Amino acid sequence: MVARKPSGSFVGGVVAGLGTSLVLLALLPRWLAVEGGLNVPASLQSLWSLAELNLQGAILPFVLLLICFLVLLQRLNSVLDVEQPELSEVLRLDQLLDLAATLFFGVGVIWTAVGMRGALLHGLGDPGAGVGESAFSVLQRLVDGGILLALSTTIVGGMGGYLMRLIKTLWLGSALNAVYMHAQQQRLAEGIDSLQRIERLLQSGSLESGAVEGQVTS
Repeated sequence: MVARKPSGSFVGGVVAGLGTSLVLLALLPRWLAVEGGLNVPASLQSLWSLAELNLQGAILPFVLLLICFLVLLQRLNSVLDVEQPELSEVLRLDQLLDLAATLFFGVGVIWTAVGMRGALLHGLGDPGAGVGESAFSVLQRLVDGGILLALSTTIVGGMGGYLMRLIKTLWLGSALNAVYMHAQQQRLAEGIDSLQRIERLLQSGSLESGAVEGQVTS
């Protein structure tokens, strides 16, 4: 029997709700201001403007991967919350969660390279443009070209990827270990049963052969 997580559904609902709220707080102000023409609080507009300035095109893949991670986390929690979880489904969701965290980290790495390339092209692509300019001007051109994007996506991708793995381990790690240990014990028990059946067959075969030899001798 697999040990069940205490209050797993409650914690899962809290985490999923918190994550969805953060995503909506990040995306809804922009949509309401642009599409709906509604007045959005200045704090939410400032939050979106800050994210848009630092992350630019990486916002969409980051948000999509975050939503996928939260959905998969909730689904895995529901699968583990039953008495006898299905091992294949647990393995599939566990692998998808690791993939989402890896892709989140990978998005940061990819946009870091994109930002660095843009900064170098914008700041140093035209050798004649830098003649007579001060170091601050060159630095400003690098920042405008993508240095800020590269640094911001590195930080967000790295922290987000590691936090995803940490959340999965702290929240579902004990339940996952219990499922995997139970599966190993089942395979071990099946192997022992097979060996015992083979041993009984060998013993019965040896007894029969002994009886036949005794009849022949007599």
